Parts: sequence; C-alpha cells; structure tokens
Amino acid sequence: MWKLWRPKIKSVSISFLDSYKFLKEAETNNSWTLPKRFIHSNMDHSVQPPSNVRGNCKMKTAGIIVIGDEILKGQVADQNIAFLAPRLHNLGIKLQKVSIISDSVEEICKEVAEFSSKYDTVITTGGVGPTHDDVTYEGVAAAFGEKVVVSQEIVKFWSYFTQDPEGKNAATIKLTSIPKSAVVLYPDVPKTSVSKGQFPVVTMKNVIIFPGVPKFLQIIFNALEGSYFSSHGVVFYNKTIYLNASEQEITDVLNGAVEKFSPAVQFGSYPKYDNDYYRVLITLESESMVEVNKAHAFLVSQLHENWIANDGDLLGNAYKNTLKLLNSNKLNDFGPILEKSIQTVEKCFDDFKHDEIFISFNGGKDCTALLHLVHSVMLKKYGEKAYPSITGVYFRPQHAFKEIEDFIHLSAIRYNVNLITRDGPIKQSLHALVKEEGSNWKACLMGVRRNDPNCKNLNYMQETDEGWPRLVRVSPILDWTFQDVWTYLKELHVPYCPLYDRGYTSLGNALNTKPNPALEYVDEDGRICYKPAYMLREGGMERRGRMQEQEVTPQ
Repeated sequence: MWKLWRPKIKSVSISFLDSYKFLKEAETNNSWTLPKRFIHSNMDHSVQPPSNVRGNCKMKTAGIIVIGDEILKGQVADQNIAFLAPRLHNLGIKLQKVSIISDSVEEICKEVAEFSSKYDTVITTGGVGPTHDDVTYEGVAAAFGEKVVVSQEIVKFWSYFTQDPEGKNAATIKLTSIPKSAVVLYPDVPKTSVSKGQFPVVTMKNVIIFPGVPKFLQIIFNALEGSYFSSHGVVFYNKTIYLNASEQEITDVLNGAVEKFSPAVQFGSYPKYDNDYYRVLITLESESMVEVNKAHAFLVSQLHENWIANDGDLLGNAYKNTLKLLNSNKLNDFGPILEKSIQTVEKCFDDFKHDEIFISFNGGKDCTALLHLVHSVMLKKYGEKAYPSITGVYFRPQHAFKEIEDFIHLSAIRYNVNLITRDGPIKQSLHALVKEEGSNWKACLMGVRRNDPNCKNLNYMQETDEGWPRLVRVSPILDWTFQDVWTYLKELHVPYCPLYDRGYTSLGNALNTKPNPALEYVDEDGRICYKPAYMLREGGMERRGRMQEQEVTPQ
C-alpha cells in the first residue's frame, strides 16, 4: 500500500470515516498526515502515495498470487480464492487477476513485481512456513531488490510457538526472515484460533503476504477488513435472474439487453446442468444502481414468464448459501450453533429413512427456519437434485390465523412437503394420526427452542415422554436465540409468514396473539404502527404479544 505502512508499527486500525477523510486529503493535496492516535513515535508523519496507487476515490484493483507446488499438482485444492474474491468484491475492490505459481523464488519475484506495478493491492497466499519450500518472503523481497533479514520484532511472536526462547533454531529463523523494509501488522484475532490473540502479517509496499492455510487466512482478513482492506466509496450493484430455460432459448433476448445497456452494465450467463431448481443463472452488475435496475426490468420484460424460476436461488443454492453464511463474519457465536444444527439434521437422515421422518410445521418463524435447514441438508445429500417428498404435519389450533394457513400451504408447495393437517389438541391428534397414516414413523423434526414452554431441558435427539406415540424427537434449532432465527431467515432471504412484518413476534392463534407492544410506534399521522419482528432487540420480550399460553405447538 502507501508509504504510511512503512514505519515499524504493531497495528493500525482506521475507521471508514477516517479512511475517507484521508483519501480526500490525498486526492486534493497528493499527501496526508495520519491522526496522532495512529502515530508511532518512530514514524515519518508525512507520507506520499507511490505512483502505482491511484490518488482518488475511484475503484481500486487487486491481484491474488497463489503460491504452492501442491496446488499445481492437485494434491491440495485451493479454498482461498473462493473466500477472498467475494469479500474484495463486497468492498468495491475489483479483482483483476489470479495467478497460481510454484514454490520458486524466481517465479514469485517476477509475478509480484508485475502485479505490484498493475494493481493497487497484491495478495499472496502460501509459502510462509518453516520448511525449505516456504520461499514467499524471499521472492517478495527479490521483487523489490531486497534481501530477507531476521526480524527481531516477530522473533518474539514465533519463538513462543516454536518453543525456542532464544530464536536460534531453523524453524524460528525461517519464519522470521522477512524483507528488510517490510512492515509487520498485528491484527487482533480470536484466541480460540491463535492463543496470543494476534497474528503477524508481513506487508511490503502494496503487497500483503497471507498464510495459505484457509483458517488463518480467513481470520486475518476478517481482522483487517475495515482498516487495511476498506471500501473507497465504490459499490457494485448486482441483480440476478434464475431461469428454467436453456441458454439457447434466451440467447436473442440476452443479446438484446447486452446491446442496449453495455458497457454500463455487465451481464453474465451461467448454465446449470446438475440442479433441478434452475437451468441458467443470469447476472447483472453495474456501479450505477439506476442502470442495473433499468437493465433488470428490461430483461425481465423480454423473458417468457414461465422461464423465470422465482425460487431458483432460495431452493437450488440453499446448501451453498448456508456454507457461505457460515464462512462469513456475520454469525459470531451463532456459527458453531448452526453447524451443530446441520449435523443434527444429517444424523437424523442417517439414522432414519426419509419416509420414517416427518416435520411438525405450524407456519411460525422457528419451524420455517427448520424447514429451510432440512431442505438445505437434503440438497447436499441428493446433490442438488429434487429429493423424495418429506411429510409435514400441521396441527391446526382453534381460531387459526388465515395468514398462517395460507403461508403453510405456500411453503408446502415451495419445499415439496406432503402436508397432512389435523385439528388439535396435539397429543390426541398425533396418536390417531400415527395409527392412520404414520405407522412407520420413527422420528419427528421439531422447531422448538429452549425458551419455549417445557423445552428448557430437552436434548437435540431424545425419545418422546410417556403417554406420547413412541418417536424420536429431533430438535435441531434447540439452542438458537430469537435473534439467531432472524439472522438465518434474513441473511438467506427465506420467506416467512407476513404477520411477522406487522409486529407479531410469537404466533399462537387469532384470539390469544397480538402485535408485540415493544415494537409499537406512532407514525407522522398519529397512527399506532408496529415495526417488523426482526427489529426486536431483546429476545426475552419475544412472547409479550401472547395474552395467554396455549398448548405448546412445535415451532
């Protein structure tokens, strides 16, 4: 990056607002001064951007160099590009080129020198370990006409892990031999991943050197996002269209849209041969929201209505999107809980045949999240192909909301659920239902959580209590919080019952449930209104809209 990174400092954390102010100053004066709170005592306070870095707030570019013989030989599959590319894109940084090269000082030197002259940021991955073939530091140093030297600054860090207090053994020397003028950043990382809570990251000019291990690369990037990697005001606006038509069928329509809106809008067409939910994905992207919306509207207007697969992404990419969410930095403590939920659903379908399982579905937010989770796991199990229909049971309460019943039927169609409806109460209805239609049922998937009545001491999988039909109760979302449910639904764009957008936060029936008073507000015309359920910040207030507790229905 710019010369401000050259002094030896332990870390720099700059907010987006600070970054923007600095960039505007650089654009105007071709220089800037770093605020005092970021200045190390040995820093040169006045810095100049190098000639290869643009001095304005327009789109920044990046190149990635993947280093490793094991990648070229197919012995290890690279996972880092799939992580870095969308994260850079989301920051408005355009990834221009990716290169995969061997563990060769000469190759690294040549590639780094070329990338550094072309792109604003160069990311290298791999080749920074303690063995003979870890030569990335040497190659980067050579690209800028330097040698590597042992950095006493990071000896203190690595000697702890190499159990070499004096920093004299070969592993420590290798790990700490970096380009002479390199700058080391120490981003804070989770202590569950690195016991010291920091990880030394070597940078040189506009090159940043990452380890090749995906786990460490990801936590480092997450820690540097917003400081080293930050948005510069550029936003890429995207639209997608999923189609149940072949590329041959849509070629003329797509070509017409490209001719009309290119180059302001970039179009992509990607056939899908192994997915039963859509056949082609069309992407549109522009730096102008107006242009991408106009192009999207035009293209949709030219397509046959029956070509459009409205749930193509929701259903066809359900498991992939779940993995993307898990690999993002949006989940915090919910991440491991979601992983446990996926494992529980997988175990259920490993232990029982699909026709031995039914899902209790009452249209609430919790069982909606569960239904989508089950679909995601089934999609993984069957390789994105349509899988056998799952049985769903709706135990209808008295005075049911019409909106809930409409949503239940729509969901059954959407997820190919064989829906059985029975009037409550639940225990008696379930006994009768097992005798009539479910004699082979062995497990029931339930969307209950620990804060539901009588659910505090449940296990993820356990047999029903005495007096109930003999089944295994499977409760994959048992440890989800109210906020976790909404994070899952909103991040994955899962449709839910419209009552939740009208202030209802926990649904019983039409007589005992009202909008949550914690979401009430008065609009500019003096009318009492309610915010959507997902805006409730205190999960403990979830059931404040319930006037009395009814028999617990699986949510």
